[in-house]
Amino acid sequence: MPNPQPLPASVFHHLLMGNPDFPSDIILEILSRLPVKLLCRFRCVSKSWRSLIADPDFVKMHLNKAIENEDIFNQRRRLIFTDVSIRLLQSLNLDELLNNNNEFLNNNNDAVVDSYLGEDNDNHIDKINGDDDLRVPTDVHYICSLPNYWVFLLFHSHGLLLCLLHNGGFYLVNPATRESKKLAEKPDVGKGYYSSGVGFGFDHSSGDYKVVVLSYLEGGIMFSVYTLKTGSWRMIQRRYPYKFDRMQKGILLNGALHWLLMDRVGVEHRSSVIISFNLAEENVREIPLPLASIDARDYNVGAYRDFLCVIHSGADGGMHNEFWIMKEDSARESWTKIRIPIPYSVSRHSGFWKKSHDLLVFRDQLLLCNSNGPRFRNLSISGLPRVNEVGIYLESLVSLNNNVD
Repeated sequence: MPNPQPLPASVFHHLLMGNPDFPSDIILEILSRLPVKLLCRFRCVSKSWRSLIADPDFVKMHLNKAIENEDIFNQRRRLIFTDVSIRLLQSLNLDELLNNNNEFLNNNNDAVVDSYLGEDNDNHIDKINGDDDLRVPTDVHYICSLPNYWVFLLFHSHGLLLCLLHNGGFYLVNPATRESKKLAEKPDVGKGYYSSGVGFGFDHSSGDYKVVVLSYLEGGIMFSVYTLKTGSWRMIQRRYPYKFDRMQKGILLNGALHWLLMDRVGVEHRSSVIISFNLAEENVREIPLPLASIDARDYNVGAYRDFLCVIHSGADGGMHNEFWIMKEDSARESWTKIRIPIPYSVSRHSGFWKKSHDLLVFRDQLLLCNSNGPRFRNLSISGLPRVNEVGIYLESLVSLNNNVD
């Protein structure tokens, strides 16, 4: 049976606003459950509705409804990614796709992985037994008119995206409303600058979005912070005694950004440490690693569902089938080794999971893995056999005009 078509905006407006007995709180409750695309259409119905839908309190209510309600969360969640070749930003409603293919998640016909590691240090997905490819008959569309530069790094938080383009420019993007905003140039940190890390997140204490740039200079690292409310950058006037030698993405978990760095500038041995930058307090603390022998050059810090994880980066050229997750914040004894059935050289979690399945990125391919056993499905997107940056975002009404609350 085809899905019912939504009511025209004018009819919906008449049903709600044309009835004087309709309580205003009920109207707000109904509207807060509707998708962004429909609400954007409603803005054209009347000035009162345009004002209501743009009101910061309603925007916050609408976003919180998705965070608090799993069904609404799944309706608004989108997979966001770039392809390997041109690296332009694209989006897919993966929940809708999987809901229309229930047998994909529920049956036991997933491919079973063999123990073949291969000799050329690749994932060897083509060596996996079974029907390993789900052809996805869906359109993948461009979602925002950004300058014609590669999206080098992609971040997501609380209904917004941050894109770091290949030319070094930062853009905040709301894909659902098709808004984008170029950030001011980040401050010059001075001479002796080596490399940097970037993170993005929502600070719940101030109701503001923050972009954090970590810069490594002689003598340690410094932080620069951009806030959407002010539309400007500021430097934190303190230098921390860590170092790193490659661009890193800050991993957002529990209100803090995390990086895996080399410990203690000026010390000969190359020990490593995870640092956590708290978005609310803007301070730094250390998080213990699962192994004392971990070298920051050979590992990445990431997120596996809602857990911090440490995973092989592929820099050692080897194949691996395990990683670590931290089940309790900052507790060394809570690090747990997780084994996966597919050997990898480069892998990461996409941020998307559903039931007992997790969408993982193996080098440049998307695999939906069953955590209940050694089974997986290859998720092919029509016309896009390989992906680069991958994440998720929640469709929201959040404006980029500095009126965050």
